[in-house]
Amino acid sequence: MENILYEGTVLWATDVEIRAMDFSERFLARQFSFVTPLSRHSGELCLTNKSLLIEGDEDLVIPLSHINQLYLGFDDVFSVASVKNFGLFWQPIRINYGNDLVVYLIVDYNFVGSSNKRFFNMLTELFSE
Repeated sequence: MENILYEGTVLWATDVEIRAMDFSERFLARQFSFVTPLSRHSGELCLTNKSLLIEGDEDLVIPLSHINQLYLGFDDVFSVASVKNFGLFWQPIRINYGNDLVVYLIVDYNFVGSSNKRFFNMLTELFSE
């Protein structure tokens, strides 16, 4: 039986989707107030002791056993230049899983910040057990 550890909202995109965005969509449009951060999808997120489930405009299921790497911060795909305030209030979570699949998450975004640090800490705690 799976135990629910966290539920919330999520904005997300894959590395392939972000790389396919043009300059305006990836950088310029994200600098205005009340514009969502760099993402392609939205939905509800559920973390269990076995998997990460996203239900929304597109569903995604990532078994925790398939996660190869977790990273909190900016990189060459999801850069600090693509967010307003230069990432002062939040940073994306990057999850590498399966065979070279990458997804970026923004958890419980509220136009000022997100719960990414808290969610990232929960994930890292699960892997340390």
